[in-house]
Amino acid sequence: MKYFYLVLVVVFFASCNTSKPKENLSKVKERPKVSKKDSLSFFLEHYEKFFTTNFNVSECPGAAIVIVKDSTVVYKKGFGVKEIRTQDSVDVNTVFRIASLSKGVTAVLAGNLVDHNELEWDQRIKESVSTFDLKDKGQADRLRVNHLLSHTTGLYPYTYTKLIQSGFSIDRIISSFKNKGVVEKEGVDYEYQNAMFSVIEKIMEKNTKKSFETLLKERLFDKAGMYNASSTFAEIKNNRNVALPHSYNHYSKKYRLDRLHKNYYNVAAAGGINASISDMGEYLKVLLGYRPDIISKESLADIFNPIICTSDKDTYVNLWDGVTDSYYAMGWRILDYRNRRVVYHGGNVNQYKTQLLVDPENGIGICILFNAPNSFNGPVIPTFLNYYDFYLDTIN
Repeated sequence: MKYFYLVLVVVFFASCNTSKPKENLSKVKERPKVSKKDSLSFFLEHYEKFFTTNFNVSECPGAAIVIVKDSTVVYKKGFGVKEIRTQDSVDVNTVFRIASLSKGVTAVLAGNLVDHNELEWDQRIKESVSTFDLKDKGQADRLRVNHLLSHTTGLYPYTYTKLIQSGFSIDRIISSFKNKGVVEKEGVDYEYQNAMFSVIEKIMEKNTKKSFETLLKERLFDKAGMYNASSTFAEIKNNRNVALPHSYNHYSKKYRLDRLHKNYYNVAAAGGINASISDMGEYLKVLLGYRPDIISKESLADIFNPIICTSDKDTYVNLWDGVTDSYYAMGWRILDYRNRRVVYHGGNVNQYKTQLLVDPENGIGICILFNAPNSFNGPVIPTFLNYYDFYLDTIN
């Protein structure tokens, strides 16, 4: 599958250059100029064809896509159904779990607090969370906000995943860290975290005297117009317009309805946010820098600034054609891609698969949400990048 999207791109390129030659021409006609608007429509049309074809082949129950160019939503659509064996179609307001895209949302919220002098990137964890500790008390004293958000705390990867899945509260998880040792000094090694990342919730709450849920709603969701977004299990459970999760049986090659579960809502900062594709379109505008009332361009640059190189890690983004180096910033992966830097994150929780990419240099972003694992979740973003590069060639 890792070469599948490349084949599609080759076919696409070839299909754009096949026309019947005309005979007895006295002179070569100039190539007609294509407007940026027409060329963008051409790009969107072909990306939709790629997505629709592969979505249908995969038999994935439901999905949704939004694409934003500069400050405008240029494409937004739901695909398939919320639940198999029904005709209940996914629409642009259908809610999905966005899984680890929550980390980027949390980073944006952190940037908002920095803008309001309620948080500092180099603030020590223990200044706000006195109950936090590690076996290595010196390292616990040195850990800062930027270490949390960049997965450079020095703990082994996915520390306390079992406690998350057992439903422990973030307070109880924090009190358990005193039993954990470290594998590296802070700031020098990248190891992905969920429980540790979510310690930021308690720092935000202590600094603002507001709950993490309230901060998300007041500072981001309401202001950005993300009216379907939320951060609790109760809110998605009680919503009637939800794309329900589905698991895939590799033996029968069939999907079956799964259940919504509470896992990762106890670490909402890392994986507990819910949103529709319409919400994600408004969020993309924030990430593209068009909502300085939510996060300043300076703080946006901070959360996108690479902190640790991940090029040597076993990370799927390093296999993408065109990616030469990868990094983790604060809540975001940063990729060196064909002489420019793009911002990316993926997510996977409760059978939901999610993808988001922003190309700041070209002012475009895309988000894709699935309510089940599927065979083409991997190529959707690399193919988008390949198609978009072809679009850029047509307007240059």
